[in-house]
Amino acid sequence: MEERGELVKPFRNTWQALQSSKTRRTRIGSRTIRFLGYDDSGTAVNQVDIWMTQEELPVFIDALVIHPIPLPTDYLQTAEPDDNGFWVRIRSHESPKVFVSRLSSAIGCIEQPA
Repeated sequence: MEERGELVKPFRNTWQALQSSKTRRTRIGSRTIRFLGYDDSGTAVNQVDIWMTQEELPVFIDALVIHPIPLPTDYLQTAEPDDNGFWVRIRSHESPKVFVSRLSSAIGCIEQPA
């Protein structure tokens, strides 16, 4: 796959700036989606960094797993503790449309009132 640079896309009507690994992340504007390069089949390396509470994390993960489109074989998910929550990073190699669909569905599950 040829990497053609990094694009930052708006998510929920908020533009996100690129963050270097040395920049401390804050919960304000806590969703950053990156699409790194595209190959001939229309897939890309997709990445999201999202902060969530300890209560939201299991709901979010369950929603990702039960999504109608299975997770790709090239998939990485980490959760780093931060204050009273977690920074979750997801990176996958698949169609950006599928990635965003699965992600939106999972976020919708944690935003629904209990």
